[in-house]
Amino acid sequence: MDFNIFLKEAIVSFILLFRSLIGFIFSPYKTMRKISLQKELGQVWWIYIICILFFLNTGIVRSGYRGLMGALFLYGVSILFFSLLPSSDTYKERLTRMWITWTHTLIPTCIWFYCNLLLFIILPPPRSITFLGASFSIFYIAFSVSLLVWKLILVYLSLRFALRIHIYRIFYYMLLYIALSAPLWVFLYNMGISRIPFV
Repeated sequence: MDFNIFLKEAIVSFILLFRSLIGFIFSPYKTMRKISLQKELGQVWWIYIICILFFLNTGIVRSGYRGLMGALFLYGVSILFFSLLPSSDTYKERLTRMWITWTHTLIPTCIWFYCNLLLFIILPPPRSITFLGASFSIFYIAFSVSLLVWKLILVYLSLRFALRIHIYRIFYYMLLYIALSAPLWVFLYNMGISRIPFV
């Protein structure tokens, strides 16, 4: 009986995650605000599962499990950093909202990761310099830029609703975050632990 309840809740959470994905595409502001208020944790665990499955697959394809450790470290540091910054609510409230909303900003990242993994399998490098190859490169760059813009929008909304601060302070916090995190990104990159500068 307990397993059946768990299974039903897991299915419901997955459906809610899919609805959130659609919402982030067509109405990101409303969707992120709703998530920050509801504090539904089932979607968070599904995002974790999706991310872990990616790193397990890349471990098989590219023999690199250290990326998971680097990504988890950067993910945790990012949440703690923004939660510790001044805001009107208590630290616990900020941390909870930051954890939930920031985790949802991983959706564009996961899509980009899985697309790259699929392309690595279907069209492994090196790729020929032809008209089709150039067209593919242009499409890939446009696709990646669009996901990056989407990611930045969700990051902004995460800070907006998790910390409940205005736009100027959000930009200030982001600049501070980048300035303090850049040396860490370079260190992890040089150590071969993480190739991801921003999670």
